[in-house]
Amino acid sequence: MTDHVPIRDCSVASLDELEPGNYFPMWLGDEQLRQTALNGVVASWGMRRPFYIRQNGILSVMCGRGRDIREVYTDAERFTVVAPKREGYELFDMFGGLESVLQMDGARHNRVRKLMNPSFTPQAIDAQQADVVRIIDEQLDKIAESGPEFDAMVDFADKLIPRIMLEGSFKLSPAHIAVFGQMQDEMNKLPSYDAAEGLPPSFMQAIGGVSEAIAEIIRIRRETPGPDLISSLISAREEGDKLTDNELFGQINSIATAGIGTTANTLGGALMLFCRHPETKAELLAEPGLVDNAIEECLRLNGPGIVSFVRFAACDTEVGGTRIPKDMPVYVSPLASGYDPSEYEDPFRFDIRRKIRAPLVFGSGIHHCIGRRLARNILRTALLRMLERFPDLKLVDPGFQPSYRGLTGELAPLSIPMRTH
Repeated sequence: MTDHVPIRDCSVASLDELEPGNYFPMWLGDEQLRQTALNGVVASWGMRRPFYIRQNGILSVMCGRGRDIREVYTDAERFTVVAPKREGYELFDMFGGLESVLQMDGARHNRVRKLMNPSFTPQAIDAQQADVVRIIDEQLDKIAESGPEFDAMVDFADKLIPRIMLEGSFKLSPAHIAVFGQMQDEMNKLPSYDAAEGLPPSFMQAIGGVSEAIAEIIRIRRETPGPDLISSLISAREEGDKLTDNELFGQINSIATAGIGTTANTLGGALMLFCRHPETKAELLAEPGLVDNAIEECLRLNGPGIVSFVRFAACDTEVGGTRIPKDMPVYVSPLASGYDPSEYEDPFRFDIRRKIRAPLVFGSGIHHCIGRRLARNILRTALLRMLERFPDLKLVDPGFQPSYRGLTGELAPLSIPMRTH
């Protein structure tokens, strides 16, 4: 991996002013990093104090140990999700101005989160289960008909998750689903941009398309509400308060784009783990009650990506002995924390009976993932139904290593060739 020299440095400090010896020469969008992340590179971050990196040309901090990540997640006075108004920091707005609750702090965050919570309760998730099972079984039927060879990403995870989220939970039309797909494609290009160059016209055009689609969706659901997540968000009330149109735009966009890829990535990774460990697959099939623990172990070892949503230092501070100047971007790697030996004994072992200590993949503190129940439900239902339908599921090539793509730090497998038997 080689360092990237930015066209114009928009960093808050130079490496010489900080600690030149505590630097890893990479961008999170570096393809070599993405392809080798699970070969021990990211795991090593779970064993070292925070260090400096560059992302989009901007000097940033990376935290990989569990204790350091929890410190960043839970100290809202020192670390904020609101990007400072600085040159080059426009690239941190992955939603293109459609502000998500992921980008809010303080009273605004608490208010929007409170209004969204009823749409993500266990009861709300249970109400969607019939659609979840139907869509999963339809995809499994297609695999059975065309098999025995299929692609766990192309034929299953990448089709399944958008259908469950956009068709099942959101009840969107095929045309609207295509608009969000275009936005996802543009977001996938963000890691390669330099902060000094700004966002390209194609990204802004995709944002315009999404904005028009969401406006139409909201209008239709106000006229004819139904048993879907968008209707629930529109009708949400708390002591007379409700989400504004701009707030609805931001939340619908973030759920329909960021939430889809991460769940699909995790499902593909989980299927790959079980095919690499047939004895563990047999163990789960013999004791299906282990599925919740199994999902947590898959998230620990082969989660959706290298990093979580970026934070920014709200003041001059330090974490784990590493200086962090005010406004510096702070990245955390929940994936690295899964290999932290101070958190997990024998961290490279796949053990579905392991007791996971407060997993960090879905965040912690006030910004923990609001859709975590929905994601976990999709993952456990899809995993069990796949393995029960095809108990002899295997990789076409036992030594297969996938190629990855995706957003900044995301690990989205392009393809995972499998056989049903």
